[in-house]
Amino acid sequence: MKVLLAEDNYQMLEFMYQCVPWEEHGFEVTGRCATGMEAWTSAREDMPDMVITDISMPGMDGLELIEKVRAVNPELESIIITCHDDFEYARKALRLYVGDYILKETLEPGMLLKAVQQMKKKLEEHQADRTHMDALQTFVEYSKKPLKKEWIHSFLHGTEERSDVLSLSFDTTRYVPVSGRFLDAQEEGAESIVEEAGRAVLEEADSDYVIASPGEMYWFFPYHRGMTADDVSMQLTKIQRYVQRETGQSLVFVTGNHAGTYEELRTALEQVTPARGGWFYITEPGVFTAEQLTLKSGHDDIFMHYTTALYDLKKIITEEDAQAAEAWLQSWMNEITDKAWNPEQVKSWIHKILIDIDLKYQSLQHYSDKPSSVLYSEIHALRHTGELEAYLRAYVQQKMTLAAHLRESSDRREIWEAKKYVETHLDQKITMEGAANHLHLNPSHFSRIFKQETGETFVEYTTKKKMEQASHDLLYTNHTVDDIALSIGYDNTSYFTKLFRKFSGFSPKQYRKDK
Repeated sequence: MKVLLAEDNYQMLEFMYQCVPWEEHGFEVTGRCATGMEAWTSAREDMPDMVITDISMPGMDGLELIEKVRAVNPELESIIITCHDDFEYARKALRLYVGDYILKETLEPGMLLKAVQQMKKKLEEHQADRTHMDALQTFVEYSKKPLKKEWIHSFLHGTEERSDVLSLSFDTTRYVPVSGRFLDAQEEGAESIVEEAGRAVLEEADSDYVIASPGEMYWFFPYHRGMTADDVSMQLTKIQRYVQRETGQSLVFVTGNHAGTYEELRTALEQVTPARGGWFYITEPGVFTAEQLTLKSGHDDIFMHYTTALYDLKKIITEEDAQAAEAWLQSWMNEITDKAWNPEQVKSWIHKILIDIDLKYQSLQHYSDKPSSVLYSEIHALRHTGELEAYLRAYVQQKMTLAAHLRESSDRREIWEAKKYVETHLDQKITMEGAANHLHLNPSHFSRIFKQETGETFVEYTTKKKMEQASHDLLYTNHTVDDIALSIGYDNTSYFTKLFRKFSGFSPKQYRKDK
């Protein structure tokens, strides 16, 4: 049990400390302070269960100190040590529920010890009562938790109509549904902190809640005539502050329209459930409305931009251009946020881009860093655009680091530079002589070492890369065969078709149709 001593008279302060065998009686003196302000600072750093203080001190007096500490710890016990002429102070002390009031002139070691022991007994009784009530309430709530979780899922899927586990009474009350979740992913068990905060708030608001997981929480606040959004927001802010203080983590809440029947409640809940796509675009803690979750409509399909985004990113990684990578990232994050595309489409689009890049580096290093299924799970677990941006930034940085490693560790740096040249010039006519000149090598020497190192001629490698790009464009764009041929440096479509048939076994049109 923690005790804080405050007295501006040094001799009296030492007497108070020395006259009681604190540790022997189960006490820890957390501070011996000469001013009220010093004592208040000490209390904030290590909150005491009991304060023993003089009244008259410079700056902050003892009663103000007790009032401040009690505001933080309502169960605080306190003892006043004072003089005869502090009668008005004594009256105020009574109003602050000061436990005992001792005159300095009569203070003896035994008297202080007796007073302290009485305060300790009161604290222990309060703690026992609180522990019993908390245990009882926790047991009741814990027993309801799986039933609440099962009900909310069934209710949202239309297989349940009413609830026997929630304290909702539509006969007399309308309710405002609120959905909440942690801003960032949490470990299992994090919801217990929210439950603690929720119980404290709900005692005041006479509502109920369901915490299915850290990413899926629901509250039901009674709606009264004249009630405003700020009234509910105030209660939710209390929960946010408590959780922030206890865990350092942030919560996001979305409030729905008030409902007077279970059917209205289901409709209102469907507008705020974390499954709604609008949650993906919330990147800051706060309290939002269902209207703010509504996704924009009428925009183009994000997959229309797939080829351009992939080509640009491949080129950036190959050239190891960190500045261009950040510009690419910011440009696309701005575009995604502005268009507010469906989050699942955004994630699928990103997944496909990264898979294509992974395939390229898998062929270069002959193993895969991460299976496609793992990449898929990671991307689809991202909760908002802030997490998506951080994930993409880390991914691109890792791939540029890999590109640098492959370049530096290549037995023939010229071969790596030649492949890089092909990757960044797929839209142009590429010749062996042009590549050799770019590398400052003799064409014959370059041709020989490329075949020795890769097992294929430079022309074969270049054609293969161009056909791979064409295959991709045939499947994932609506560009014409002529346009695709031009985009990879062939102005003769017939010649391109001949090369593509040799590469794939199909004509471009057959490939697009059959695949």
